[in-house]
Order: sequence, then structure tokens, then C-alpha cells
Amino acid sequence: MKKDCAFLIGILFLTVALPAQKVGLVLSGGGARGITHIGVIKALEENNIPIDYIAGTSMGAIVGSMYAMGYSVDEMVEVLKSDDFRRWSTGELDPQYVYYYRNADPKPSFAELRFNLKQLDSLHFKPSFLPTNIVSPRQMNYAFVELFSKANAVAGGDFDKLFVPYRCVASDIYKKEAVVFRKGNLGNAVRASMSFPFMYKPIMINDQLLFDGGIYNNFPVDVMREDFKPDFILGSAVSNNPTKPDEHDIIKQIENMIVNKSDYNITEDEGVMLKFKLGNVRTFDFSKVDELVKIGYDSAIKYMPEIKARVKREVSPEEIRLRRAVFRNRFPELRFKNVEVVGVDSLQKHYVENIFHRGNKVFDANDFKVGYFKLISDDKISEVMPRAIYNDSTGYFDLRLRVRTEDQLKVLIGGNISSSTSNEAYFGLTYQNLKDYAQTAYIDAQFGRLYNGLGLGTRIDVPANKDWYLKLSFILHRFDYFEGNRMFYADDRTSYFNQFEFYTKFSVGFPLTMRGRMEFGVGYGGLIDGYRQNLLTGNTDMDKSIYNLGNVFGKFETTTFNNIMYPTKGYNHVAIFQLVGGEEQFKSYTDPDLYKAKSNDLWVQFRGKYDKYFPFSRKFTLGASAEIAVSTRKFLNNYTATIIQAPAFRPTPHSKTVFSPAFSANEFGAVGLKPVYVINDQLHFRTEAYLFVPYRNIYKKADNSAGFTKPFHSTEFMAESALVFDFKFASAGLFVNHYSAGANRWNFGLNIGFLLFNNKYLE
Repeated sequence: MKKDCAFLIGILFLTVALPAQKVGLVLSGGGARGITHIGVIKALEENNIPIDYIAGTSMGAIVGSMYAMGYSVDEMVEVLKSDDFRRWSTGELDPQYVYYYRNADPKPSFAELRFNLKQLDSLHFKPSFLPTNIVSPRQMNYAFVELFSKANAVAGGDFDKLFVPYRCVASDIYKKEAVVFRKGNLGNAVRASMSFPFMYKPIMINDQLLFDGGIYNNFPVDVMREDFKPDFILGSAVSNNPTKPDEHDIIKQIENMIVNKSDYNITEDEGVMLKFKLGNVRTFDFSKVDELVKIGYDSAIKYMPEIKARVKREVSPEEIRLRRAVFRNRFPELRFKNVEVVGVDSLQKHYVENIFHRGNKVFDANDFKVGYFKLISDDKISEVMPRAIYNDSTGYFDLRLRVRTEDQLKVLIGGNISSSTSNEAYFGLTYQNLKDYAQTAYIDAQFGRLYNGLGLGTRIDVPANKDWYLKLSFILHRFDYFEGNRMFYADDRTSYFNQFEFYTKFSVGFPLTMRGRMEFGVGYGGLIDGYRQNLLTGNTDMDKSIYNLGNVFGKFETTTFNNIMYPTKGYNHVAIFQLVGGEEQFKSYTDPDLYKAKSNDLWVQFRGKYDKYFPFSRKFTLGASAEIAVSTRKFLNNYTATIIQAPAFRPTPHSKTVFSPAFSANEFGAVGLKPVYVINDQLHFRTEAYLFVPYRNIYKKADNSAGFTKPFHSTEFMAESALVFDFKFASAGLFVNHYSAGANRWNFGLNIGFLLFNNKYLE
């Protein structure tokens, strides 16, 4: 260590004693093509060419900022190849930090209208119809704190005091001018410089709404000249000015409208200009890191004789390594003490502060990460902009959070378009209120031939040492398994029936790890099953079984699925325990005077499910699932009532719309495999195959009562293949399936949207 220090002191002495030739590096924007700049930096370092100043725009600002913070070439490549970078560039949240406990129950909506109720007395509505960006900023907002805060603390917000003095450029579209960042929050400056219109959300800094610097200055050589006045400038440009658009190319048309032409030239006496033609690399394709670094390196090496002839001063890799180590050794640990919340009222502020810590305790980077992702998982919060500001007096960072709450009123629209009778229309109304607790109230309505439902409910989240919530729900719905649906089972045992349910449940929920929750509650339900036991009569009147049931339940669930209907990543584990009891009544249409009523004994019901996807490569994923059901419920008044009420196995979207007694039993186990071939980010082909093994089948006796077969009397099979296109806001699936039992064993069709129903009372 002493030798290193002595060497560094000697180097610094020589640097001061000799007239220094200063070199400035200018990096253009260009999306993923800007990764090429790293190869240029690598070639310069290997050939002892100093980099004394650096300026960049957009991707050039990102690469330049990492170098200015003391990142080596290898470290920059590692960052750009990491899952973290992929997530913040695409908006995908880290599945390990999706706080499922705070998520609302899924709804079949694909569009929403948001209204801001500023004053209830005047009913001032502010509708929001279109998103401002494609990529969610939630992952990026966190990543930039982690990436830039330490270096910014060392520099004290002065970009001249970084490892290499640095500048970046953003665009003020209101004033129609470039904005140069010389000081301030480094992460915010870089974020502004790379906020490509429509793709990334713009950022507000000093009352200026800022976008990508490439709009007005995509190659800031003028900034390099004016601010640093280097003796030699090396330029690296991976972009060209927009070409003339034609009438069919809307992207080129928009690009010409919003992007000003930049001067990608350096005069011969100023330095050397490297220009790259990378038209085959898409703007947001960040998968070709090694290839692009090599292109930049090879090109810079070709120009190296000319560069060395112009730049006489040399800086060895060892000197750079030592200077980098000295700078980065000054980085403070990312630990927080004070939390400041802005953008919300005092009660909302208290709610947010309690997410991170209670009192004035110090918390570390992991606590911050957990708290941040807890907060953005809350459906009452639309965005959190965190900043870590180093406090010299405490020796810790102060965490400043600008919180934006969701608009209080949402109108949801959705449903499912199907080639069968499972067409659905969905309308929902949600009111959200965030004070020192979070409250959500909702009304959901679904209309269709198969399913009609109305749901009302509320949830109150209470932040405390142990988070918890209260939930109350009312469901009124009807499943119709006969009207005009030729795909349903059609023999005398199960066809032509419907189920009407009204129930209410009250529950208390708690977190179960980051990705799960447990819920305990009580419920009461009134159920009516209408069915025909004999088709030969030709009569459409139905017998009815009526149930008045109460239950006590516990539910444990963890999930990281990436799609509600057609997941390809993540897992879902569910366990539901119920203690149920109540009264059963039977009314016959053939004998109006026939009426039977009896009180059911208490019974226990359990459902457990395991579902997980294992990625074998970028293109192939294998899903595996298992399900078990156990019910000690006794036989009901007749076979048909018994089989309808028995637990059913329905693992696929289509199987949720049909009924077959072969896949219902009081006790069963089922296993499945789901190979998935991922064609691209939006398109995949999947096959699902399941074995269903009832412990004892329920069969129909001669007197129409129910009985059990011997154990493991039969095994059933179902399979489905589907080509699925993910629209992000909904999914479209073209499917074909086969059931080993049922009137329609082969089915094919199309679903577009979300085929989601409210759970039945005993599910």
C-alpha cells in the first residue's frame, strides 16, 4: 500500500510539474448503439491515451457517467449485461421484489380512465386517457439511486469533481433548447439525458420538463469546447441525422418532427472523429454488448497511430487504476437516517415514512430497496422518485422521496372476446384514498352468456410494525352451463345446469415473505344450483338444490407470475383450508310437493396448488404443476347435486368455462407439464398436459343417489396447445385442446382479453 501511495504521489507531482496536454472525449446518443463507446474507451486506456474530460448525450451520457464515476471498462460491460440494467431499460420489475402482499386482486381490465377528484364539492374531474411513456420508470427510479448516489456524494454535486470531469445534455421541449448539466444530482441528470420521447418518462428538474438530449444536441462537442477547452478532442458518433421520411414510415416522420439536426464533425486541427454505421442494431436492442464493444475497440485501434501522433502525453493503466481506487475508496456506504417525503399531505406522509422505518433509526441499502418496492407495489401509489443526498453532519444519506399518488377514481373496462360462449364484458369502478392508512373501495360488474357477476368490496391497509389489512367483499354471480354452448358436457348427469351464488367474506391479511400473503376470515353464502337430472322428459324446468353455508378459512399464497392467463415465468403456490357447515334444501320440478331439507354436518375442505416455470434457455421454459383437493363433505340429496358441488380440476382457461364430472371428485390429485417455446418477447407457443387422478370417483346409482367407486378407479387426461400473443395490456390465445372424457372431447377457439371470474364461494 505504501508503494502504491508513493507511486501515486510521484505521478501527481509529475502531472503538476509538466505542461499537461488535455484530452476530451465526446460521446453521441444512439440507444443501444452507444455501447460501442465502451470499446473506444477500452482502446484508449490500453494505449495509454488519457481521458481528462468527458461529455455525452443519451446513451453517451450513460457510458460517460459510468466512466466519470470511476467504472472500469469491464465493470461497465458487466453493468450493461446485468439483469438490473435490462430491467430498468425495459421497465420490468425485479420479481424478487414484487411485494405481492400489497397487490390488489387481479381484474379482467385492459383499459382504464383515471379521474382526479380535487374537490368533492365541485366534482372536478381530470381524466387521463393516454400513457406518457411505454417503459415504466419504477425499476429505473430505484436503480439510479443505487448506481449514482455514492459518486455524487464524493463530488458534492459538482461534476468537475468526479473521477473525470463530466457534462451531459438534456432537452427542454417547452423552451426548445438544450440544457447542459454541470452540477446537481448526477442520476437525475443522466436520467434526463436518456429520456427518449414516448419510450421513457420525462423528468422534472428545476421546473423544467426534460427529455432526451438528442432532440437538440446529440453530439455535445460544443459543450466540450466551451466548458473544458481541451487540447485534443476525440469524438465517437453512433448516430446520423434523420433521413428524409416517406409517406409510409411513421417512425421516420416523428423522428424528423422532433429531432433537430446535430453536427457530427470535429475539425482536423481539433482532433479525431470516429463515426460508426450500425443501422442493423435497433435503438433498444441491448443484447449485443460484446459485439458492439468489439466494433468500437477495432475502429479506435485503426485510428490509434493518428491519435498517438497527436497526443504525446501518456497515462499508464496502472496510474488509472490507482487514481480510480483512490476516488472510489472515498465512496460512503449507502446508509440512511432521515426520510423526507414531498408531494403528499401530512397523513399520507406518515403512511409513506412507516413503510421505510419507524422513529429515527438508521437503515441500509437493502432496507431501502425493500421499502421502495413495497411502496410501488401499493396500487394507491403511481410513482416514487427517490433521491439519496449525503449529509456531512450525520455521515449518512438523507432519503428524499417525491411521491405521486394514483388518481382517486378509476373506471375500468375489459373482458374477453371468444369464439365460444365465454364472451365477457367487464366494467369496474374503483375509489382509492391514501391517508395514514390506505383504503380501496370497488364495484365490479361482468356480463356474458356463461357468467354474470356483481362484486362490491373494500380493503384497508394499516402500516404498523407488522403490516396487515382488513378486507370485506360481497359477491352476487351466476354461472350458466347450458344456454347455447355446444361444448359443454351433454349427458343426463351434468348438462343443463346453472349455479347462482350470493356470499360475503370478511378477512384479515398479513405479509408472507415479499411475494406472498396469508389471509384468515369468515364467510356466509347462499347458493342455488339449478339442474336437470333426466333429459328424456324434454322439459326445461329444473330441480334446485339450495345451500345456506358458513365457513372459516385460511389462505396462503405466493406468486411471481408474469401473466395472469398465460404465464411463462415465475411461480404460484396456493393452500386453502376451510371449515364449512350449513343447511341443504332440495326442490323437485316433477313433484312440487317434494321438499327435502337437512342440516349438513361440518366438513373440512383443503386445496393445494404448486405451479412453477423453469427456464432452460432464452427460448425454452418448462412449467410443472401439481394440485391436490380433499373434502370430507358427505353425499348430497342426489348424484347431480353431489357432483356439481364436488371440487373440480380446471387448470386451463378453457376448462374454467366447461364442466365434466370426470374431472370432479371429493379427493383428487393432478400433475401437469407445460413446455413453452418463446418466439419473442410477445409471442410464444405453449402446450399443457395434465393427469387427473381421483382417489374415489363419484358415480350415479340406480335411484339417482351418489356413491363412491373403489380407490383409483380411473385416470383422466387433458391437454391444450396455444399460440399466445401478449399485447402487454391483454393476451390473445389461439388454442386446441382434448379431454379424455366429455361430450366434446376436441375443442378449438380463440380468446382475446382476460377470462377471469370471481371465485366461487367454496374455492
